[in-house]
Amino acid sequence: MIQDKKFQKINQDGWNKLVKNNNGFSNTSLPEYGPYMPNEDVLNIFCDIKDKTVLELGCGSGKSLEYLSKKGAHEVWGLDISKEQINKALKLNIKNSKFFISEMEVNPGVPFNYFDYVLSLYSVGYSADLEKTLKLCLEYLKSGGKLILCWTHPIFNCLGVKNGNVYIRRSYLDETKEYILKGNDKVKLIQNNFKISTIINLLINIGFEIEKILEENPTNINGIGDYESPYFDERKLKFSPTTLLIIASKKS
Repeated sequence: MIQDKKFQKINQDGWNKLVKNNNGFSNTSLPEYGPYMPNEDVLNIFCDIKDKTVLELGCGSGKSLEYLSKKGAHEVWGLDISKEQINKALKLNIKNSKFFISEMEVNPGVPFNYFDYVLSLYSVGYSADLEKTLKLCLEYLKSGGKLILCWTHPIFNCLGVKNGNVYIRRSYLDETKEYILKGNDKVKLIQNNFKISTIINLLINIGFEIEKILEENPTNINGIGDYESPYFDERKLKFSPTTLLIIASKKS
């Protein structure tokens, strides 16, 4: 069992190293929702973003918040466990923005009942405590506000490729945290493995209403960006989407 503090320290050090080295590594950021997923131009999730307030958990270098700001968001806030990431975000000089160096499971000074949107784009799996994180998301949102949550599709994460063949490398039922290596420098991180039901049931039990779940078939759409990582081997796309996208709202 990996303790929360160890989990956070490894990921904080890992993300700092990835950003410093910047060797074969880039964040997923809007308008992208994940490898081979349709982008915001297609999905229009933030079609009413003008004059809205947004908080991003695991905001990375701030590119998604910059994108939303340019689309007309009134305020954009971000938090990330990596000081190096936040330093990059600050250099963007996004208008009406505020950033915190913090893990997702604690509130570093973010107001409650304030945001129209909370975004977690390929970050929630690095939370040391999913329930605490999602409870805070509910508190941050205004009544009727929306949580946009993306993470690696749990089925896709169970697949591997060996000798040109796709195989099941881990059980979908096994939610044990695991060490992963990221970037060309093979930086060590720890990620969660969730069943879809774990995420959905937590959201419902906390008080969210599920509006939509997207599991887009990547074989029928054009990918966006450059995904050279062997993890996103195109042969796996025949068996699973890469990304699970959930839209949930705070009850009015």
